[in-house]
Amino acid sequence: MQLPSACENTLSPSMIVAMTKVLLVLPSSSYRSSEYVLASQRLNLDITLLTDADTPSILPLDKVIHIPELCSDPGMLDQLEQLNFDAVVGVDDVSVRLAAQISEQLGLPTNSKESISATTNKAIFRERQSHFELLQPKFAVIDKTQRGSTQLWEAVQKIAGFPLVVKPISGTQSKGVIRVDRFDDLPKALELTSQVTSDDQLLLEEYIQGREYALEGILVDAKLVVLAIFDKPEPLEGPFFEESIYVTPSRLPMHIQLEAERVVQRSCDALGLWTGPIHAEFRVSQDGHLYLLEVAARSIGGSCAKALQFGSDTTLEELLLIQATASESDPVTIKRQRRTYSGVLMLPTPKTGKLHAITGIDQVRSLKYVTSFELTTPVGTFVKAPPLTERYMGFVFANSPGYESTVETLKTARKLLDFEIS
Repeated sequence: MQLPSACENTLSPSMIVAMTKVLLVLPSSSYRSSEYVLASQRLNLDITLLTDADTPSILPLDKVIHIPELCSDPGMLDQLEQLNFDAVVGVDDVSVRLAAQISEQLGLPTNSKESISATTNKAIFRERQSHFELLQPKFAVIDKTQRGSTQLWEAVQKIAGFPLVVKPISGTQSKGVIRVDRFDDLPKALELTSQVTSDDQLLLEEYIQGREYALEGILVDAKLVVLAIFDKPEPLEGPFFEESIYVTPSRLPMHIQLEAERVVQRSCDALGLWTGPIHAEFRVSQDGHLYLLEVAARSIGGSCAKALQFGSDTTLEELLLIQATASESDPVTIKRQRRTYSGVLMLPTPKTGKLHAITGIDQVRSLKYVTSFELTTPVGTFVKAPPLTERYMGFVFANSPGYESTVETLKTARKLLDFEIS
């Protein structure tokens, strides 16, 4: 597949010629199941869902394969081999791993299981980046049971002291990520982080003072094409790091945006990734250096993809399906998103308890630049505050001609909403 560097042409469903039969690996925890299904239907793809969801699907029953915990087994793989799929698409860390395994079994183009694993295990990721001498936070890996003062102090010395960040080896949404400023607070942070992971190890990382950003891209024949860079206009300084506001296009200077593209491309090379979506997180320090925090072989999480649009009305899900199903003789072309400022507010969980009511919904929907508002946590749900948060309360989307007006709209929406939790 050849991707023109100018990225001028709009993607078209008519480009899908040779491959039309797609297996979508969609976990029950995904916010984006319906978006992928609708995108598949708009592109006239023959889709089948592989899911652990127990709720009825919008597809006919013969187009849904249910497996518990989205784990593979020989019987399932034998069954899938008989269905002659042309592509397998996953949407998050768990489903991307399974999609790669299925694609390999079916002889379809895919990133290797080893490269995918390196993106979902933060310790392996850090080691791989070190070998390629990519600038990243200093780090140390410790066992969850490693709580002795001498052992912890040795790990802290590898990071050159405080502040530092404690992280689980795997996971998303900043779950279990905690900033620690003093040695005396480290054992409690380790105990909290241990509660959110079944992994035997934890990660200690140098805290990088600076602003944080996200890069959304796609790999075509190992070449990274940047789709968007998101600013995170509110500082993420801890002690917890629950995401709040994303805005694009970025106001980063162009030379830093180009450096981000170069660094993420090198990271993908180091990981052995060559196809499919890429989501990267990085920080720009106060002295202007770019530190890579993570690279994932998936698209942006939650419902945040709705803040992106390509051409006149092409969604990110459509774009990813087009890339996954395009034949080698079909060039994949991309028209970058429109030049207004799009943003998304990921609604924070204010405290742990049972959600009894949500007020301010109508006021938020009436705001001038709000384009969409989704509540993802039903009343009656038991919710957890950071750092144990499992889901966002919801998402507010805004689009306006100005950067500041988009940000202020999202901040106003957050002030208007009240979650009654006890």
